[in-house]
Amino acid sequence: LAPRILEINQWSNDGRRAGGILTTGCSLGALHAVNFMFRWPDLFNGTIGLSGIYSSKWYFGGYMDDLVYLNSPYHCLQNMPADHPYMSLYRRSDMFFCVGQGAWEDELLADTRKLDGVLHAKGIPAFVDYWGYDVAHDWNWWQKQAPYFLGKIL
Repeated sequence: LAPRILEINQWSNDGRRAGGILTTGCSLGALHAVNFMFRWPDLFNGTIGLSGIYSSKWYFGGYMDDLVYLNSPYHCLQNMPADHPYMSLYRRSDMFFCVGQGAWEDELLADTRKLDGVLHAKGIPAFVDYWGYDVAHDWNWWQKQAPYFLGKIL
């Protein structure tokens, strides 16, 4: 689907695809959405990750091989050199991360904070929002968050 979407889009003056692709997801879908954007920043203009885990540690414990590493945004970004060509693409991407602080969000909150720290250390701008203690890991919150963050992009 991505090649077809890109085929029908036109290039804008700033080198980004006009109306390019934005990935978005919640919970495990947030990992996939964010991972796609970090793996292919030349194809995707940005991402919205809601209540995601961005480290392979939660899924694989201490196990790490090349495949796991490349699909663990936190680890991959943490070790990426400052002169890597993706860094400039990340810096011009629209990135939004959100997590609640309520029920079932503990691990996700910790992982979002870790990713926030790496993004900040690498000079990659991202909007990271920590919602209240009443905000649980649940669809009714993601249905409120998604339009809120889309409104910041559109």
